[in-house]
Amino acid sequence: MKRMLLLLVIMGWGVAHAQEGLEEIVVTASREAARIPGTSLKRPGDFILLEVAVRNDSRDAETRKKEIYDTLRAVIAAASKDQSIELSVIGDNGLVLPLKLDSATLVLTRDKLPDTSVTTISVKTRIPARIGNSSALVAKLKDFVSGIKPVGRTLIDKDGDVEISIVNPAQYRDRVIELFAEDVKKVTSALGPDYKVVAHGIDSPIQWVRSGMLEVSIFAPYGYDVLPASVTSYLKN
Repeated sequence: MKRMLLLLVIMGWGVAHAQEGLEEIVVTASREAARIPGTSLKRPGDFILLEVAVRNDSRDAETRKKEIYDTLRAVIAAASKDQSIELSVIGDNGLVLPLKLDSATLVLTRDKLPDTSVTTISVKTRIPARIGNSSALVAKLKDFVSGIKPVGRTLIDKDGDVEISIVNPAQYRDRVIELFAEDVKKVTSALGPDYKVVAHGIDSPIQWVRSGMLEVSIFAPYGYDVLPASVTSYLKN
């Protein structure tokens, strides 16, 4: 019995740990709409993120760092009181990471002006299942930032870019494949028994692009060739 309870505890921890470790990715806009195939899964993003620059021009470098960190502590304290607000930084490859006040997560760089340090964070909130007014969500994030009192010579710029993100995009692969199969079925049904479809690219990793203010299109980069049913083999260029 004790072994069974221990196993259940370990399994429960593993599930919770896996959920906490799900990747959240910033979704960028498509610069080449032609590469999106005929079918894709279009859905709301999971979060909307407002880029916020926090800068300080105190003459002493250590003072700049301390005042920026103290300001960010005020931001963290305010977010802890508002359960609808989360704080992040954007890492490599668009990976969204929780904001932590350490040198590994938070990067201070020189700004354009002399004796000025700056760092960038993201203030985010969840996108509702029923997409409403995107402007209201952006206003909510900006109002949150406006409520923060900066420390010392710190300035908070709330007029940064607005991004959206999705959590664990790989979870949508099965639905993407289903949409692909439905598309092929429609094509073969319309063409009749004299033709067949040979698909390619469906085994590639799924991709995603921003397709609206709050929406994302998720797809596999597939294509297919329509051939006479009598063809038994062919070489694709």
